[in-house]
Amino acid sequence: MIKSSVQKGKYFQFDVLVIGSGISGLIYVLNLLSTQPKTQIALVTKKTLSDSNSYYAQGGIASSVPQLDAMNRHLKDTLRAGDGLSIPDVARHIIENSSQAIQALKKYGVRFDSGELGQEGGHSERRIYHAGDRTGQAIIEVLIKKICAEKNVKVFEYHTAVNLITQNKKHQPKTSPEVVGCYVLDEKQNKIHTFISKITLLATGGAGKVYRYTTNPDTATGDGLAMAYRAGARLGNLEFYQFHPTLLYHRKVTNFLISEAVRGEGAYLLNADSLKRFMYRYAPKRKELATRDIVARAIFNEIEHSAKKYVYLDIRHRTREFLQKRFPQIFSTLFNIGIDMSHDLIPVVPAAHYLCGGILTDVNGQTDLCRLYAIGETAFTGLHGANRLASNSLLECVVMANLAAQKSAQALKQEPTFIEHTHLWDSKSVVNLRRASQINAHWRGLRGEMTSYAGIVRTKEGLFDLLKLIRTRRNMIEDYYWKYSVTRDLVELRNIAQIAELIVLSALKREESRGGHYREDFPQKQKHASETILEFKEAKPVLE
Repeated sequence: MIKSSVQKGKYFQFDVLVIGSGISGLIYVLNLLSTQPKTQIALVTKKTLSDSNSYYAQGGIASSVPQLDAMNRHLKDTLRAGDGLSIPDVARHIIENSSQAIQALKKYGVRFDSGELGQEGGHSERRIYHAGDRTGQAIIEVLIKKICAEKNVKVFEYHTAVNLITQNKKHQPKTSPEVVGCYVLDEKQNKIHTFISKITLLATGGAGKVYRYTTNPDTATGDGLAMAYRAGARLGNLEFYQFHPTLLYHRKVTNFLISEAVRGEGAYLLNADSLKRFMYRYAPKRKELATRDIVARAIFNEIEHSAKKYVYLDIRHRTREFLQKRFPQIFSTLFNIGIDMSHDLIPVVPAAHYLCGGILTDVNGQTDLCRLYAIGETAFTGLHGANRLASNSLLECVVMANLAAQKSAQALKQEPTFIEHTHLWDSKSVVNLRRASQINAHWRGLRGEMTSYAGIVRTKEGLFDLLKLIRTRRNMIEDYYWKYSVTRDLVELRNIAQIAELIVLSALKREESRGGHYREDFPQKQKHASETILEFKEAKPVLE
């Protein structure tokens, strides 16, 4: 095993480097240590351990009871939501492990609500395990306690991954490069460290900050996706960005999701002008419980033809006691800003929520690159297809984390051919505060443009216009990146600009409407559709 230590003036060395502290990253660490207890692990997170998409997951985790008919119904719902692009074998494998995933979480100490399971859009029956409306928080808090008790895990909070370090295999120059670590920015010291590892695992979540409205926290800037792409890994299906239909629309509270479970418990959607229900016109059978892509487009259409910038969610027909018990966090958050959900309408808008594509992996999280794994939202296994079924994401996190731990444990036995030839980061450049302020202004412009041109409804002309804008911005961002000292803001801006361009390229390639991708100029589905794969054909070893 590599000794966990700092070599003066050189680099950190670990057996495994985990980037990201969401549910998938934390469970991967615990599962790996359960079979490889002497493994030295570095856990890198941009803020604190609890700052992740997973922490804010309200609804729950989908799981079928261990009977074949129940699993088949779950699979059918998943494939229907995926709109023809889910990979059936992958979906079946993950769903078959769903009951074990719930039992594993319970063994860690997670307490799910007793009684009736929850139901959400796209599900034909109740199968959502939840802890009130704070399921993600309940799971994360339990896992963090377990992680902090592990002596072989060193946590690096307020550290931001900048670039993966790649190297050609010894005597095999024509094969895919192997990832041997990562350059990581220590935000408090304003210094970039070199991390060397046998295994690098990306669990960095999604890229919701690419859009103006998102349910994701500020850390969701597509870092893992961008780093993997620059290193030479393939990405797929980035055009399928799922928009959650109901983000709270309020000037004082941002990024606050009104869980789909609220509609699962009977909430209606109302036009803000007429105060009348409208989902019966878009999905006559399932109405408010249609899949997210259908509901989000319906709301978008209602807003586009309205004088208001939002629609209303109405659950006033349920009792105050029920709402306080079932949705304690949502109820209290709304009440604190003057909205009593048992008496008042809730203004909502669609918002970027979940990336159905990502880094190409198998179900074990293995990417194209040797020693690089990706799991959770960062990965593209084929489970979600063109549109994720609600609460399948936490399920995928738990199952993939376990499978990746098993697979990567084998790779730990193989010694890589690196260390002596690894280049250290050159930190001689300085920060230009004026230019940094000017460059950071691209955040607002880019996110607004993505929302307008590559949001819920897209066209060829708009996407081409957007591509020109993004590439102009990227040229300026890259110029600053190579001239001046690297800050977290710059790393994140560089990554969302990269991912924005790839989303647009993917959206241009797919000349049809399917799942979370709607082209107004190609409203019909193609008969034979496949994944949209993007490759960085000129990828070279990243040295700085």
